[in-house]
Amino acid sequence: MQVNRPVVGWTLFAIVLVILAAALVIPAFLAKPLEKPGSASSPAETTHASPSSFLSSTFPADDPARDSIPPSILPVVVLKGADYEMGLQYGGQAAAYIDRTREDKWASALGRFSREEIGKALKANQSFIRRFTPEWIDFMRGMADGATRAGFPMTYEDILLMNGTLPNPKTSAYPAGAENETVPPKRCSVASAWGSATRDGRLIGLDTLDTPDVAHAVVIVAFPDRGNAYICGADAGEIGDHFLMNNRGLFLGNSGGGGSPRPEDEGYGLGWACSLPYLVRFADGALQARDMVMKWQINVPENFHFVDVGGNACVVEKTAAVQAVRKPGDFGERDFLFSTNNYLAPEMKVTKEGGFVGGHGGYGAYAAPRNKMIWDLFHNYHGKIDVEFAKMVLRFPGGTPPYPPAGGWEAMYCRPTNLWTAVVVPDDGDGGTAHICTGPAGRILHASTASDGSVMKPTYRYAAGTHTFYRLQLAQGPAEVAEAAKQAAEEEIAEAYGKLMGLNYRDTGYADLKELYGKAVAEMFEGRNAFNRAEIDMAAAGKNAGAMKDRALARYGRAVSLYARAQAHAREVYEALVPAPTSPDALGLRPFGGGWAAWETSVGKAR
Repeated sequence: MQVNRPVVGWTLFAIVLVILAAALVIPAFLAKPLEKPGSASSPAETTHASPSSFLSSTFPADDPARDSIPPSILPVVVLKGADYEMGLQYGGQAAAYIDRTREDKWASALGRFSREEIGKALKANQSFIRRFTPEWIDFMRGMADGATRAGFPMTYEDILLMNGTLPNPKTSAYPAGAENETVPPKRCSVASAWGSATRDGRLIGLDTLDTPDVAHAVVIVAFPDRGNAYICGADAGEIGDHFLMNNRGLFLGNSGGGGSPRPEDEGYGLGWACSLPYLVRFADGALQARDMVMKWQINVPENFHFVDVGGNACVVEKTAAVQAVRKPGDFGERDFLFSTNNYLAPEMKVTKEGGFVGGHGGYGAYAAPRNKMIWDLFHNYHGKIDVEFAKMVLRFPGGTPPYPPAGGWEAMYCRPTNLWTAVVVPDDGDGGTAHICTGPAGRILHASTASDGSVMKPTYRYAAGTHTFYRLQLAQGPAEVAEAAKQAAEEEIAEAYGKLMGLNYRDTGYADLKELYGKAVAEMFEGRNAFNRAEIDMAAAGKNAGAMKDRALARYGRAVSLYARAQAHAREVYEALVPAPTSPDALGLRPFGGGWAAWETSVGKAR
């Protein structure tokens, strides 16, 4: 009998495949029961966040479990409910990052004070929190419990340390009664423009948080049971930090007021991590926020920059000992304001050494160049300000300056120490938007020098940074925030695709950009998966608070974080092919420093 060898070969191959399937696939299938709607799909998706709850393990440069690497694209936590509930959710979603902040804070504190001195200072901090912002007590208790349940043991004392300051006990008067408290076992720049100063009359706010350190930071989107919904940045573990915006149309920017030769300007008081989020949560406008903060005892020199969609605006310049209110027009501003790390109000001169710098630099040489620059930009380009102009300000002078003065550029808003930057467009409703960039938006190639002689050398401290913005909307609720982030991701991916398809493999860099584009697309689909699971969990939770609701919110946060990453990476592809504007002339406007206007900023001659 003649054997059909091909048939026998294929038959043997088929038998081998069946055996492999029986040995590998079937046991794996039987080992895992079918998942019911609303159930956990993996250990990484438990009720409280795991170390990789923000991001997929395919992005190791941003894995929160890696001790030394802060996120290159700020992840988002989504909170909803009562104070303790929101703290519990925050602690669960950001546990690994909060643990990094806890270690940073304790290492710094123990380098300056004994444990006894720290404990005494924390009692003083709590006395001011209890007096002015009592809701945060339960919030901090919840945060400690949430982080602990997620596998990162945390005490209330740890959280309190992250949300207060430790003044010098030798020069600070201890608050009366604080010894009876029981504790359970900033260099920045702000500006705003509205009305006649902007192209469409809408309010636009700019905010940078500057620090020589790189934080394990997050963006918080909160929907409290009491008070306004709000969005803000924060070091993980802080209740909040700037930028800040609420759903009543209020923008709050914050910057340190700089050093003072007087010891009384710093002492025990309410810290920014408690004061700032409280103001946007409970103030409906700039004037109400002004009245609230002027009644509070704060701890360090600060500027509180308030402006709302109704055109009300002011800067409260404040230390532990003295305060003043500055309004638009006090220094010639027409529908705009600015505040950095010094003071302009005459009443605050006592807190600085030296006189007033130029026409708009203020008291204090360190921050004067930024004040003069933003005056030049908002005054000379009055009526031309929009979101793209504001982003340009945060990149300017990105790249090598076209006409630097002999000693290099003075220090500007765009500087190596930008931890994150934001452009916000508030709304009295559900339409407020925030454009957020982790690190400096400009690709800084040159050193900058402040008027006090300090030099910031060009550096970049993010492992996988993008220098691009992503967009979040302070929408009606967590699901709507995620839907808006998804839409923004789809728009950014479409724009990137349109430019990328003009290249092919013969073009230098095409392969790398195509891979980056693929990452953006993958992140968008991962975001969709997280969103779907959040919707299933929220439906199962119904109106009940508890573990299922908390898991749904964590998954909404993961979805928003992934959509944000998709936006930032797609925009990185686009801007590699269409460079982002870094100066007014790149937007079709007349050149900065040209003979067509008067300039306070130190610039050379335009070429």
